[in-house]
Amino acid sequence: MALRVNSNIAALNALRHLQKTERELGKNLERLSSGRKLNHAADGPASLVISEQMKTQISGLGQAIRNSESSISMVQTTEGALNEVSNMLINLRQLAIHAANEGTNDEKMLQADQNEVENILSTLKNIARNTQFGTRTLLDGSNSATGVAIGNGLEFVSASEGAKSTPSNGFKVDITQVATRSMTVGMRRLSLEDVSSSDPNHSISFVINEGGRTVSIDLKNNNDLRQTIEKLISSAKRNGTPEAKLRTERAIQQLIAHEMQRVTDEARMDLDIYIYRPSDNLGPFLENFDTLNDALKEISRTPGEINEFITGMDEVIVLRHRQFGSDPGFTVSSTLANYFGPNTKAHEAVFALSGRDVEGTIGGLPEVSAGGAAMGRGQFLTGAPGAEAEGVTLKYGETTDDVIYEIFNRTDNKFTGLLKREQNNEFLVGADVDGYVHVSQNSLVFQIGPNQGQLRRFSVDSINPEQLSNRVENDSKFRSLAEIDVLDADAAQDSLLLIDQAIDDVSTMRGNLGSFQKNALEANLHSLRVSKENLTASESLLADTDMAQEMSSLVKNQILLSAGTAMLAQANQVPQSVLQLLNSNG
Repeated sequence: MALRVNSNIAALNALRHLQKTERELGKNLERLSSGRKLNHAADGPASLVISEQMKTQISGLGQAIRNSESSISMVQTTEGALNEVSNMLINLRQLAIHAANEGTNDEKMLQADQNEVENILSTLKNIARNTQFGTRTLLDGSNSATGVAIGNGLEFVSASEGAKSTPSNGFKVDITQVATRSMTVGMRRLSLEDVSSSDPNHSISFVINEGGRTVSIDLKNNNDLRQTIEKLISSAKRNGTPEAKLRTERAIQQLIAHEMQRVTDEARMDLDIYIYRPSDNLGPFLENFDTLNDALKEISRTPGEINEFITGMDEVIVLRHRQFGSDPGFTVSSTLANYFGPNTKAHEAVFALSGRDVEGTIGGLPEVSAGGAAMGRGQFLTGAPGAEAEGVTLKYGETTDDVIYEIFNRTDNKFTGLLKREQNNEFLVGADVDGYVHVSQNSLVFQIGPNQGQLRRFSVDSINPEQLSNRVENDSKFRSLAEIDVLDADAAQDSLLLIDQAIDDVSTMRGNLGSFQKNALEANLHSLRVSKENLTASESLLADTDMAQEMSSLVKNQILLSAGTAMLAQANQVPQSVLQLLNSNG
């Protein structure tokens, strides 16, 4: 009988299970020690791909959070400096108000005020030059879009954060319509019959509404005005000539226009009121008189010299808004029917003729965004969304004002003698006004997201006094805040105009900074933190070790390892028994 020693199948089976248990135990120990259940690609290929993508996003979100926190620190540094600038401008305004008090000041006091003004302006220059975040200077104008316009009547105003730097030849500018102002014109000269009715209860009056404010000019209730007009009427009746009547009507109309201007100025209405003068040679005559009363007296009593100036069209009252464009408007009504237009009833509010906004293109074609390559607002033309010059703003200063004579200077009650010549739109928008604008975009760029293209731009303008209030018209011809002085009352008054504009500009800058910090940086920071939290939780579910499950599996595999080791030993006893049997038979 043949004797065979079979393979120890039981031992091999026990060894196989023991090795498997050892591998599982090793994985348990690796997962527990690393905290990750995806330590190798083989642990879950599909899950690993998703996990790595999530880890990339989490890492990017973390850096974006740090970027936002750093950006907020920069914005806070800038806003802190602007807060000090605001305080100094307020102090500067206080000095100008003090210097304007002409009745109590002497030369030494004014010089002391001027010295302090100069110190404040010098400090503003230092803040503009030295305010830094790291090595980056913040308030010197180097962190904004700058530009220059070339062409008749063109002036560069600003460029938004999204505006592009221009190519070497710039963006082409083409003006097709100039801006005009809202205006109402009387249809005829006021007559003696209009202001001297036989009915004692009747009196001519005007009601003007602008900017939510209303004023009334009533000849019946204005004693000073009524008495002056009555004197002029009496003088005309005594003279009895048509020339005297005409001169009186003109004088009365001037008085009423002057009173309208005075009342509207007191109400802070943005209106100019004057008499339309078709005769070019009237201006030099009026320039010879320093005061309103002198001119009225001369008009009333000197028929010979003035007869040559009374030919031509009727002179009419004109009410015109000081702001250009279609937005600003006003209404006027009168007790006189048909005075401000045909078929207008007495006391009926008449809307002023609307002003027009400037029209044209800045780069690109008129078809861009179905509305042209630029949008007009008053005298300001801005590159339209989608246009090559998107966000670039220019001012076109040419106007189509008629030939007008501004009878009264509102500050000192004097004739100005200023004549403005008629210019038509076709002449002003000819080929000779085409120009170019060159823009350099240096706005601050913030990477506020974890992905490509998630950028925000922000411009910080200069607070150098030479760059503040450089477009404010004033009688002292101050070109910027850097040039103001308070050495006399008139200069102090004009300085107030520039200081107020500077305060408005700096306040706007602070508001824009605050809005950018709150709505762009802080809101984004909150969103980033929430996104990172949620993404981290998702990635954790996918790739992190379940400690309870792994500990349970570890204990199980430890038990199996111990049992497997015992079973392997037991299985190895079978060959040993056979060997002993063979040895005993030998």
